[in-house]
Amino acid sequence: MLQLRIHAKLLVAFVLVLLPVLGLLVVDLLSDLHRTREDILHVQFMTAQAVAGQASETLDAAMSFGWAVSKDPLLRTLDPQQLDSHLKELAAQSPLYDSVAVFDATGINRGWSNPTSPDEPRLWIGDRPYFQKVMTTNAPVISEVLELRRPIRTGLLVSTPVRGPDGKPIAVFNVVLRTDLLEQRYVGARLQPGQALFLADQNGRLAFHTGLPELSFEQSNAYAHFEPLRIALRGMPSRLSRFTSPLQGDERLGAFVPVPRYPWAVGVTIPYDLAMAPLYERARTRLVAFGGILLLSILLAAVLARFFTRPVRQLQIASKALGRGEMHRRVHISTGDELEDLGTTFNEMATRLSQRQVEVETLRAQAEHQAQQLAAIIASVPDAIFLANPDGQLADANPAGLRLLGLGDRAELGGASSMALQLQNLRHPDGHPMAPEELPIHRALAGETFTDVEVLLHGPDGQERLLSVHGAPVRDVSGKLIFGEVVVRDITRRRREEEELAWLLERELALARIGQALVSEMELERIARVVIEQSHHALGADGIGLWLADPERQELSLLTSHRLTAAAEEGLRRVAFQAPLLTAKAAREERIQVIEDALAGGAPTRSGWLAREGGYRGMVAVPLHSHERLVGVMSYFTREPRPISSRALEFHTMVGRLFAVAIEKARLFQELRAALRLREEFMSAAAHELKTPVTSIQTWAELLLNLEVLTPRQQKGLTTIARNSRRISRLVEHLFAAVRMAPGPPKLERQRFELHTLVREQAEKFSRTTENPIHVDAMEALFIHAERQLLGEVVAHLLENAVRYSPPGGPVEIRARRVGSEAVVSVHDQGPGIPPERQPHVFEPLYEPLPPGAPGYTGVVHLGLHLSRQIIEAHGGRIWVESHPGEGSTFCFSLPLSPAPLKEDSHTYS
Repeated sequence: MLQLRIHAKLLVAFVLVLLPVLGLLVVDLLSDLHRTREDILHVQFMTAQAVAGQASETLDAAMSFGWAVSKDPLLRTLDPQQLDSHLKELAAQSPLYDSVAVFDATGINRGWSNPTSPDEPRLWIGDRPYFQKVMTTNAPVISEVLELRRPIRTGLLVSTPVRGPDGKPIAVFNVVLRTDLLEQRYVGARLQPGQALFLADQNGRLAFHTGLPELSFEQSNAYAHFEPLRIALRGMPSRLSRFTSPLQGDERLGAFVPVPRYPWAVGVTIPYDLAMAPLYERARTRLVAFGGILLLSILLAAVLARFFTRPVRQLQIASKALGRGEMHRRVHISTGDELEDLGTTFNEMATRLSQRQVEVETLRAQAEHQAQQLAAIIASVPDAIFLANPDGQLADANPAGLRLLGLGDRAELGGASSMALQLQNLRHPDGHPMAPEELPIHRALAGETFTDVEVLLHGPDGQERLLSVHGAPVRDVSGKLIFGEVVVRDITRRRREEEELAWLLERELALARIGQALVSEMELERIARVVIEQSHHALGADGIGLWLADPERQELSLLTSHRLTAAAEEGLRRVAFQAPLLTAKAAREERIQVIEDALAGGAPTRSGWLAREGGYRGMVAVPLHSHERLVGVMSYFTREPRPISSRALEFHTMVGRLFAVAIEKARLFQELRAALRLREEFMSAAAHELKTPVTSIQTWAELLLNLEVLTPRQQKGLTTIARNSRRISRLVEHLFAAVRMAPGPPKLERQRFELHTLVREQAEKFSRTTENPIHVDAMEALFIHAERQLLGEVVAHLLENAVRYSPPGGPVEIRARRVGSEAVVSVHDQGPGIPPERQPHVFEPLYEPLPPGAPGYTGVVHLGLHLSRQIIEAHGGRIWVESHPGEGSTFCFSLPLSPAPLKEDSHTYS
């Protein structure tokens, strides 16, 4: 920023005050320039309009003269002897025109009025455009500016037709106007000095130019392409405040107007400098006056500035002395204004500074004491702290930092050895060297703030340490970088502990994954496959073998393996407990057996053969125990030697226990499945044995009721027999259904049908066998894709259950409705309701929904609800119960709606 003394600033202020005056002067000059230019253009425009009017009158007069002469009967004779003399007399009487002439229809001259030009040879103009136009249009024509042959000069012609008795043109009468004679009419006009006017024909050629009296025919075409003149020829006046004259080449301003009733134009121009000369003179006068005022103001400002800055100079001298420590210096200003107040304030400030100096000395002593304490604290901090100056050299470090670098004194910091240490011994956690710009010191000096950056340091003692580095730039009050600060913490021990914890967590997660995978499997083959997969992932084994133990025969049989050669599988398919093999030794001694490197010696004979056959070196054999019983042996093989720690052995033992439990569970599941198979065979045989006698009893009871005349007692007994036989028949059907569905989900023969029709059919069918009224609420069409017969059985089961628990004559309500994208069917009864603790079990086979002795107790639930749940879940739906004690129960099931008919009505799904 430009530094100025207050004296100079006051002078600048005075000058700035005059700047608005200068601005007003400039604005006035520009306004005067615009106004003067417009006035001059207006004068040029008015002059051009006046000349254009005169030119129009001249052309009108020539046209009238031509018409009057062309009607003379003498002209129709076309006799040159008569017409020459007649036309000479006529021209002498009309000094405005240079000459007149008559030409016959072929364009040959028949009369000539110019006394200075010979009559012979006769002039022929048959090729002239104006002549051809008159003969064609039979109307007068004004030609463009022409170069006349007799005499040779420029001019223009007014041609009128000479008509015969039939009104057709037989000749043309020409009136010649010389442009020099036409110019003389306007030379005497009131033109300003330097002002020029000109007349241009329809092609832009000049008839005359008052600024160039000797205008040649070639020069007259200079304005032919001048656009403002072309605009005027098209009938639109134009003004130009400044342009370069195409003819004279100087700067001019002017106006261009069209000639009324004729396609001609008049231009009036004046040199720009000549027109603006009065304005320039006025501007110079004003500027000289302003310069004098400015000079006088500057002189006055200099005197006043010197007077007013004298107290300021006193303050300046006293302030410098005060800065040098001369606290006794004071100022004496008696101006009676703000400067005197400023001097008084300065004296008071000097007095306070004297007092503050004493206080500062006291605070400095305290700060030095605190700095010593801070240095002691930093020296005791276990983290290493480094400071580097902006050129990258280490400037300071606390004792922990010196110990980390292996330095004994701060004097060794910043040398070449410490820089080499920074560049060579700091590495990324993965071991590769750090680039110079990646070094923490350099990042802090680059203005970056960072935390928890991990690096490896190869210390002077040869050990590698893992460090956590924090860095930030240190700046002064102005924001300038003065140091780069780095704080380093040795996290080697903490990282080892974290890795140990991570290892333990990983093992726990692996055990969880293994347990989760084994819980969901029941088949021995599937469990063996899961054991192989989880062993490969959790233990990192290259080869795995799983043997089942037969303690009675003292033999191991290979169940499955992973990446063992065909020869190894064949040779180890059956292994005796006494075989010279690590796996057999684990079964024999029932404890983990480990060989870290089979090639190092000490391995059993067949284990050495297996190592050579499969390329394995590390071997671990884990006995699998369940309830203190040997279930089998799991052996792991690695292609590289692998030391096994005590924790690893413990992990292998835990994994082996999980595998043993899973294998034992599979064995028990096989036994359970065999027992269930026997139960299903018994249930099937019992159902078959019951079906025939029950059918006979039911048939005879119904025949007797329908055909015989019975006493009321006999009818009641037979009715009871028929009802109970139907109930037993229903139980038999349930047994058949349970046997059919026991192996797994039923196979469905699906079709698309309307659900509420099925509901109504089942309700009507069931109402014929019960005294309880059944109310159906199923109005909306609900299409589903399912097996119709099985869903009919579900509705029948729910209706049977509702009637069973309803009081005699109690209504049963069945509803079918749409809920979102599902069809929901509900059956509500007026029974006693189901206790909340028993509701989750009502769909289990042969379960008692009410405790014995409770009101409404009817025994166990038949298999209908259990079968209904299996059927609904096989269709991808769900079934549930809603019940409150004393308010009845509502059994519901839902199925997905079918959006549109399928191409096939029946499919089989499993």
